[in-house]
Amino acid sequence: MTNDRGVPIKALDSRANWAKAARAAIDESELAELCMAATDIPSPTGAERELAETLGHWMRGAGLDSKVQLIDERQANLVTRVGTNGPGVQLLLLAPLDTAFIPGPEDAAWIGELPRPDFALPSCRDGDRIIGLGAENPKAFAVCALATALAVHRVGIPLAGELVVGLVGGSMPTLGSPLSSRRNIGLGVGTAFLLDHGVQPDAAIVLKPGYHVVHEEVGFAWFRVTVGGSVGYTGSRHKGEYRNAVVAAARVASALEDWFAEYTARNSSGQVAPQGAVTAIHGGDQSKPAFNPASCEFMVDLRVSPRTSLADVTAQLTEVITVLRASQPDVSIDLELLAGQPGTSTPSDSWVVRRLTSAWEDVEGRPHQSGLPGSGMSDGGVLRRSGVPTARIGLPPPVEPGPYQGFSMGVADPAGMSRLVDLLIRTVIDVTTRTRKELED
Repeated sequence: MTNDRGVPIKALDSRANWAKAARAAIDESELAELCMAATDIPSPTGAERELAETLGHWMRGAGLDSKVQLIDERQANLVTRVGTNGPGVQLLLLAPLDTAFIPGPEDAAWIGELPRPDFALPSCRDGDRIIGLGAENPKAFAVCALATALAVHRVGIPLAGELVVGLVGGSMPTLGSPLSSRRNIGLGVGTAFLLDHGVQPDAAIVLKPGYHVVHEEVGFAWFRVTVGGSVGYTGSRHKGEYRNAVVAAARVASALEDWFAEYTARNSSGQVAPQGAVTAIHGGDQSKPAFNPASCEFMVDLRVSPRTSLADVTAQLTEVITVLRASQPDVSIDLELLAGQPGTSTPSDSWVVRRLTSAWEDVEGRPHQSGLPGSGMSDGGVLRRSGVPTARIGLPPPVEPGPYQGFSMGVADPAGMSRLVDLLIRTVIDVTTRTRKELED
């Protein structure tokens, strides 16, 4: 008996040999080609269906069981399965499909009228690297997840359990989009839909940035701060009361930016260092530049430790706002919690954490090294809140630094993708060829 590449299955009589054969099935040029093609299909939050359908078509063409889950007419997940749900475990390999930004004028306020190449489409090549909107996050992660399933399938490894690759829509932290009439299009809605519609894994691995094994992540608390003043006119500001809400809001925002460092120090522990930021502001009407508005509002994003409740985070911010109110008695400052999710944690001795860490050490040939404490969040929070033990891993850093400093999700390195697939193959084979009892012992 042979697999679809003619390799005798009896020859693959150990996990080490299975993993070696599966790694040999990785084609770095195929990874690059698939990543570039996926990048060129726009998939902003709420509009992932086209990408899900395209990736599903490719996987079915390779002989995999791959099905699109429609959430609505434009939003979708893709579920790909390898193996049978026998005496072994069901392991979920999860990656997002949606990009944080919409290519075009809708998100020009964030990425600019003429965005740099890592925030633009179509994608391009810079040597071996792929550059374009979402090329690394999420497109490279989605491709790595599918490539892992494809390699395991091609070798024909007899799994005791099942590998499920879930590529999900609605992963990005957003409260809405001009592309959808629904407000609940982000914040893990695709992962929640996945769990409610036929996927009940024993454990999960989430693919998001950071090349070290993460077993706990922050949540978030989003607040609206409204600063009041009085309507004013530039031509008469010297003739009466002048309480400019825009100027007062700037003072409040500046004071909060100074406080965020204290917040981080107070709430950091374990693998998390929760951050805070003022993220968006609105006041007045640009068609009436002669008048200052009666109020100005801005958003605050506070990340939440697994060991801090949303109520406690709200109390910490309220305490600061109370001090600011006292320092500016001539203006009103109101605070409203708009949305929030708690931080989550999986025990560090969970078998999924241990097995992923062991695979990392096998690939790197050295003891696992934890990265800097993080403040990024993922759908791991949805999984953990649903009782699924979850670990997180991302792409290794490239040998040569990327061309853009600071925040970027648009530079993918095929060599790093190949290493991540290697790591995932080792983990999948180690886990899904064992019984539940073997893993739990």
